[in-house]
Amino acid sequence: MAIIYKDNEQILIEIKKIILETKTTQREIADKLGIKPQGLTKMLNKKNFGFEDAQKILATMGYDLIIDFKQATEEI
Repeated sequence: MAIIYKDNEQILIEIKKIILETKTTQREIADKLGIKPQGLTKMLNKKNFGFEDAQKILATMGYDLIIDFKQATEEI
């Protein structure tokens, strides 16, 4: 799956989709991260959710976070 990055909220939405698609529970992810489920909820809801958080969560479900820089086709 490839997306054009807009903001961290978009990344969170995609991660939550993957959680649903893989039928992984937040408890399973939290256990693999070595944190409590409440810690995962806090991580998913924080305003400064970043790529490191995304990478850690995705790795628990067997996904890699790949960042690819591509020249824009339109001016932003």
